[in-house]
Amino acid sequence: MQSVFGLHDRAKFNVFCYATSPSDKSSYRLKIEAEAQYFLDASNYSTQQIVDRIVHDGIHILVNLSGYTKGARNEVFAARPAPVQMSYMGFAGTLSAGWCDYFVVGTSFLLALVWWSAR
Repeated sequence: MQSVFGLHDRAKFNVFCYATSPSDKSSYRLKIEAEAQYFLDASNYSTQQIVDRIVHDGIHILVNLSGYTKGARNEVFAARPAPVQMSYMGFAGTLSAGWCDYFVVGTSFLLALVWWSAR
C-alpha cells in the first residue's frame, strides 16, 4: 500500500493524503510522505478543520483507508466534504454508513459476500 501514493499519473490526477494519525517515523510512513504529491499531517486538526481543508483543496473523490480502525476519523466522511466517497482496505466489510458511496473490493471478498448473503 505504501507505494500506491507515488504511482499515480500526476499529469492526470492530483493525489492528496490527509494523515489523521501522528507520524510514527516508520519507513512506511516516511515513504508515503515523500512520494505523495500533496501530504498533510492533519493529526492535530479538528474535524471541521479537516473538512474545510478537503473542501478548499477541491477533492472530487475521497477515499477512506481507515474504516473503523484505531485513529480513524469517520466523522470527517460523515460531513461529506467530497461529492464521491469510497472505502478501501481499512475495514474488511461494510461500514454500514450512508456517507460511503462505494467500496473497492477484490473478487475473493465479493464472492464471500455473495456466498454469505445466499445462506
